[in-house]
Amino acid sequence: MKGETKKWFLRYGLTGGGRGYWILWKIMTSGGTERLKMLLKAAKRIFFAVFLISTFEINVPFSISAETARGEEEQFGFAIHLMERGDLDLALLEFERLVYLFPHGQRSQRARLLAGVCQLESGRYGKARDIFEEILALSTDSRISGRAFFFLAECYYRQGNLRDAEYYFNFVVENYSDSLLIQSALYRLGWTKMRENKWKEAFRMLLAVDGEGTLGDSAKEISALVLKGEELPLKDPSTAGMLAGAIPGMGHAYVGRYRDAAAAFIVNALFVWAAVEAFDQDHEVLGGILGFLELGWYAGNIYSAVNAAHKHNRKVQENFRKDFMDMLRLQPLFSKDGTCGIYLSIRY
Repeated sequence: MKGETKKWFLRYGLTGGGRGYWILWKIMTSGGTERLKMLLKAAKRIFFAVFLISTFEINVPFSISAETARGEEEQFGFAIHLMERGDLDLALLEFERLVYLFPHGQRSQRARLLAGVCQLESGRYGKARDIFEEILALSTDSRISGRAFFFLAECYYRQGNLRDAEYYFNFVVENYSDSLLIQSALYRLGWTKMRENKWKEAFRMLLAVDGEGTLGDSAKEISALVLKGEELPLKDPSTAGMLAGAIPGMGHAYVGRYRDAAAAFIVNALFVWAAVEAFDQDHEVLGGILGFLELGWYAGNIYSAVNAAHKHNRKVQENFRKDFMDMLRLQPLFSKDGTCGIYLSIRY
């Protein structure tokens, strides 16, 4: 039997492509049973090691990725919680931490945007603008860039730079399709025109704000009253100047500042009388000095009257705007799908 087995291996093991069978037979017939067991154990270990490595390579990246995403979401949610609670400085710190830890995460751009809003709401307009401009230079997400433009315009608006604010609000209206963003920009443009005392343009902008809710209702209420700005009792600065030139003090009386009018009239009258008396008594030098001083008082009276008219108009216009009391609050909120929204409210 042993000889036949050997012949079979010689015939098929070597000629039939079965060299492995020949080697196995040699091991078994040369007292190599122990060697075979050792080889089998080694093969099992190698197979087990390969299995572990392949499993680690496949599963670990997914595990790390899931853990990273979960950490980013928790960080973002905590920062939002702080922001809604009013802890803007702490929220800013957490948003910046998220951007540092997850620079390429799904929430990094939104976190950067909200960091800018924290700076804006804290009154640090320069730093807020830097953040929004950086976002606009890098972001390819229209939802993020649209809001960055809006908040950039809001920075200029709050700083009193109405020309740049108007430019960026108009840019939002003309280049983005987000309804909430457009309505918010139109609403803000209405307020910008009101601060410029352009009541008809403010009416047109506010009338363009449509939709239901706080924003639309407020725009309708304000637009119904804003045209009364055309009827405000303003004073013409040119008229005030001409009256002051004709009779010192009359320009101040025109704008309702009667004490200033009396003071201007008395001072100018005294200097004119003193100069005339000096010349009558042949004190030409003294008369010249008094006349020169009177010219200064006379010119100052005209300038003061014109300035008083401007101050009167500003006060009347500011008091009119105070009736509306702009209580606009920007509170970016993130919906379930991760989009950014703007919450606006107006109170009277």
